Amino acid sequence: MAEARKTVQMTKVFEYLSKVNTHPTAEMVFNEVKKEIPSITLATVYRNLNKLAENKSISKLEINGEFRFDADCSLHEHCVCRECFSITEYVDKKFPKNLLDNFRSGKFKADSVNVIFYGLCNNCLKKRK
Repeated sequence: MAEARKTVQMTKVFEYLSKVNTHPTAEMVFNEVKKEIPSITLATVYRNLNKLAENKSISKLEINGEFRFDADCSLHEHCVCRECFSITEYVDKKFPKNLLDNFRSGKFKADSVNVIFYGLCNNCLKKRK
């Protein structure tokens, strides 16, 4: 976790995100962290998630009009189901690195890339059959 004023609340939020790969919303994080810190508020969770995202300790993704959070800040892709909105990770270390390495613009220096694939997850595909 990058340097910021580390509070118990921020530590618990970060620990929870580090244990899951479900890309939860702030409300989902709140519901889980509240089990350990009953006095925590949703506003505190939002504030800490935003601080963690600002200092690049976590990733903040906007999916279907809501923010989702990911403690894995390494280069990787996300797959979003258009029906159930589940998010899964697809890891091909070469793909995003190649995108960055091959990005050419005289007006902009890219230092990160966020790739999101949209389609149908296996569960939704099975339901259609």
